Amino acid sequence: MKKVAVLLLGSMVLTGCGSDESSDSHASNTYMGEIESVNAHADSMTVNAMALSLSNARIELNGHYVDSTELEPGMQVDVEYDDSIAYEVDIDPEIVGIATLVTESQITVNGQVFEHENIAKDLVGTNSNRVMLFGYVDQAGKWVINAIHKANFLPAEDLYEGKITSIDKASSHFNIGTMKVDYSNAGMDYEDLAELKVNAWVEVEGHFNTDFRAYDVDVEDDLDLANAEVEGYVTALNNDKTLMTLNGRTDVVITENTRFEDGIKDQLKVGSRVDVDLINNAGQLQASEIEFD
Repeated sequence: MKKVAVLLLGSMVLTGCGSDESSDSHASNTYMGEIESVNAHADSMTVNAMALSLSNARIELNGHYVDSTELEPGMQVDVEYDDSIAYEVDIDPEIVGIATLVTESQITVNGQVFEHENIAKDLVGTNSNRVMLFGYVDQAGKWVINAIHKANFLPAEDLYEGKITSIDKASSHFNIGTMKVDYSNAGMDYEDLAELKVNAWVEVEGHFNTDFRAYDVDVEDDLDLANAEVEGYVTALNNDKTLMTLNGRTDVVITENTRFEDGIKDQLKVGSRVDVDLINNAGQLQASEIEFD
């Protein structure tokens, strides 16, 4: 199952730095959102206006150890923390791969062209840097890229996320838009294979050439986000404002018990940037609190 990330997007098994014991006993809070600042001198970072020490943190990206010096503002992270101390930090990009063409308004990664607002100035004109792209899918189903960072410190492994738009299980292929994914060599058990279907959100790790050859495919389970605080954009909202979609991928139920901060329910709309406290209520992902950013 997908360990989630999200711009947005799950609770994870934590390993304490320098210890064989799980650090779940330390961390009681989960936050998924953007790094606002990094203080290398203090070995800390700020998320959601909270300064968190990184001195005891294990920092990873898809199981690969990452040094705290690689953290930068704008990166989306999944943080397990308590009492201003981060114990587990998972960097959560949506796309990782070689940037084969970079202009002031577009970047091509894994054969896909993404538009951006001139946020890759140091990459313009290059064609060999491994990069991480952070963003979300808007109401029109289009990627909105809000951060691009070099990732040459990572192993030669590519990553792509999105909703399955078509699937051919007989040939072990599916498509995420125009991206064709061959999962014939991916390590998947029967349960994982059964979850592969159109509209399922998947995270694919592997190697991109002409198509994407997957080594691992994780299917997202929205309920993995229960008990987390998630930052994101409202990309869909029904008429009576009882169901919203965050970042084009996660459906969240709004109930009469949902609390609102720094705004009221009537102000909620497509495009709103929010922090949402999520709970699992009888197998349904619900918002216990929605705070307007």
